[in-house]
Amino acid sequence: MHRLHCRGAWGRGRIAAALALAAVMSGALAVLVRAATPVAGRLSASSGPITWVGPSTGGSSPDGEATCLEGTNCDTFTLTIAPGDYTGQRVRFKVSWSVLVDDYDVYIHQGSNDGPIVQSSTNGAPGTAEASTFDLNRVVTAGVNDVFTVHVVDFTVAPLDPYHGVVSLEAISGSPTRTATIVKSSKTGLAFSHSRSVYAFGSGQDVEPGVRVDYQGNAYVGGIRGLTGGNDVWRFDLNPSSATYDPFLLAATPAWDPSGNGNVSNPAWKGQPDATSPTDPSDLGGDGGGDMDLAVGFRPALPANGAPTLATSSLVAANVSTQRSTDRGDDFTNNPAGNTTGQVDDRQWMEFLGTNSVYLGYRDFTGLQATSKYYINRSDDGGLTYGPAVVAAVGGSTTGSIDVDQRDGTVYFCHQGDGATGNLEVRVAVGQPVNLSVPPVTYTTHVAATGRNQIANLFPVCKVASDGTVYVAYSDGGEGIYIAHSFDHGQTWAPPVRVSDVGPGGVALFPWIETGDRPGSLAIVWYGATAADSEDGLGGNTDAANWNVYFAQTLNATSSSPTILQTIASDHFIHGSNISLAGFTTGTSPNRNLADFFQVAIDPQGFALISFADDSADFAGHTYVAHQIAGYSLNTGKTARIKGTNAPTPIATSAPQVHDFRHDARAISPPPVMPDADSAADILTIGYGCQLVNGATWLTATMTTSGLNTVPPLGTWRMNFATNPTKPGLVDRADQWFVEADTDDAGNRTFSYGTAARSSDGSIAYTIRGAADSGVFDLTARSVTLKVDAAKLNALQTHGALKTGTTLMGLRGSATALREVISTPATSAATGFSDSTRAGGTFTIGACQQ
Repeated sequence: MHRLHCRGAWGRGRIAAALALAAVMSGALAVLVRAATPVAGRLSASSGPITWVGPSTGGSSPDGEATCLEGTNCDTFTLTIAPGDYTGQRVRFKVSWSVLVDDYDVYIHQGSNDGPIVQSSTNGAPGTAEASTFDLNRVVTAGVNDVFTVHVVDFTVAPLDPYHGVVSLEAISGSPTRTATIVKSSKTGLAFSHSRSVYAFGSGQDVEPGVRVDYQGNAYVGGIRGLTGGNDVWRFDLNPSSATYDPFLLAATPAWDPSGNGNVSNPAWKGQPDATSPTDPSDLGGDGGGDMDLAVGFRPALPANGAPTLATSSLVAANVSTQRSTDRGDDFTNNPAGNTTGQVDDRQWMEFLGTNSVYLGYRDFTGLQATSKYYINRSDDGGLTYGPAVVAAVGGSTTGSIDVDQRDGTVYFCHQGDGATGNLEVRVAVGQPVNLSVPPVTYTTHVAATGRNQIANLFPVCKVASDGTVYVAYSDGGEGIYIAHSFDHGQTWAPPVRVSDVGPGGVALFPWIETGDRPGSLAIVWYGATAADSEDGLGGNTDAANWNVYFAQTLNATSSSPTILQTIASDHFIHGSNISLAGFTTGTSPNRNLADFFQVAIDPQGFALISFADDSADFAGHTYVAHQIAGYSLNTGKTARIKGTNAPTPIATSAPQVHDFRHDARAISPPPVMPDADSAADILTIGYGCQLVNGATWLTATMTTSGLNTVPPLGTWRMNFATNPTKPGLVDRADQWFVEADTDDAGNRTFSYGTAARSSDGSIAYTIRGAADSGVFDLTARSVTLKVDAAKLNALQTHGALKTGTTLMGLRGSATALREVISTPATSAATGFSDSTRAGGTFTIGACQQ
């Protein structure tokens, strides 16, 4: 029978239409099936628990909530809170299922799924439940923040395993402790740009990096060179509306002249705000450099032209010099006299109030801890000059940061307590002015938190949010990072809660925090080392520790059970050794290559910008930056991702792999001048390669300098490299090698090779192992070339043989000319000069020249 057989276009059209209609109905049915049952509920003090059941279709959303398709692999239950007084109460939610290998995730949003997130539970398989709480703790009014969505995502769920949801009310626990849920998996959605190193002309180090971002998106990073060396400032553009928007921080990388005659441009570097002669780079060196802080002006009440003011300060031996810029750091006005009216100070901190007032806090450096004084000065000209000092607190040890409530002018200055018990305390001195136009005249000190261990690991930090909530953060003996908060100007504090997880035996040091615009939002950073990553597997702040930069964010920091999203922000290990906690005094952790702190700031999109110190491939610590490019905005509470290509910093793999600034050789004896003249010690480039000699592989290294047209006596030209690290990119976990040319007092030349090793105090010890196979000075090319048979190195290696495919890393070098005559318009004298480079690219042993 052929009654159903249709002929012609008309028949085919009817079949197509019928199939299309069936598909539409099937799709509509699938959407209807893929929904919570019921889809909504109303919770009140008298309703009891509310339940619902999810669909049984299963699904998969490997990128979580950000890309799930409603009705396909995620669904929503809408929860309305009935009007009433819910002070002291919170909502508990739970989603449970049957199969251990299935994996549901739960996100609670305010208002709708497009609204800010207030809580989440995103554990991975195996498991059969996701559960947590979010606080109400207020009076709920109809139509005012009374609606929440429970967004359930099928991370990986097979069919026929529907979830069962329940929400209920419960009292917020009166327990003296709080416990956070710390999420560390890929489900956090957090991502960062590649870590970028910043460069400054003539800088042997730049550590203790600070960072600030103003409301226009001008992002400033600062680092210290050490006393008499001055400070450096870099600027990045984090304004999404700007034509030069740079979310991946590409401006950090200089462009070098291919001929090796110095750099063409160094986009981010703005010079030294405390420079003694800012118009002449050859006279670099500041009236400070011992410590530095930055502050940026806040948004004015009425729109204003021009950039927000940038204020900086620099620690001199017995004073603080201050600087101000009104053109985004292009130019600074320097006040070298300083205005601190207290005694010799230590570790100054700054913060703006409004557009033009700046508070400066510091501690005197003399006397006993019990009698030490903490001072605060106020500037009303953008941080250039300051009024008289006010004593904010008496008694204490390590200073912490200062912050100002932009609503009422309350000043917060935190510090560590004094004495055996006080060393466990985070104290906050609080000053409340009579109005915004005058500074506080008295301060009251409150104990914000008490650790189980001493909390000088290192600086306690305090921040006040735009809603007036005050936060403190500290490292409790290195075991973990803790935060606490106050709603009443620091008079009473919530119990501290641990917000880091570096595993058993792990160490977490140097915390810093910053708040977002959204209430309860907080960014947290610290240096962390896990036991699993350490060279001995034991953990602890020892020479075996390997460190990363950790980042965490929360949108409900004040919750009774906050959720913390944690990730590693650095794209490599930044340090392999101990980290000093003793300042300049001796102690069990003497390595000061990373100095004493680093910071995080929030950009206009609510994303984090981190500046940190790093000595992974360099002789000393230098400043690096990383910018958050995905995750939750701390301003809106919504997820976001910055579009664009997160390209790594280009790395030279062919000679020359190392570039250095021209004319940055420094006089060895004071004053620390860098003559604008050629010098035999002024390194320009270093190139590495290999050569086959009678079947043997020789490694080659060539250094060019600006003035090696004569070879001075008492000179050293050393080129470093490393092979086979246990941790990728971490030079101090590799075999370290060098080749070296030397001249004695009579000008006699020797050429050597040897091994190097980082000492516990951060210095590098060099041991000459033998004579190089070849060494020659080329005075026409102003270069020196050394060659060594790889077999000689293989006889000494401890991490693996050098062979075809082995990569040479940590390429860098140094030079000294202890007796060299350099003539400039300013000077003509025989003196000593030295120079060293930053780490460059890599070289992989491959097809070597014959």
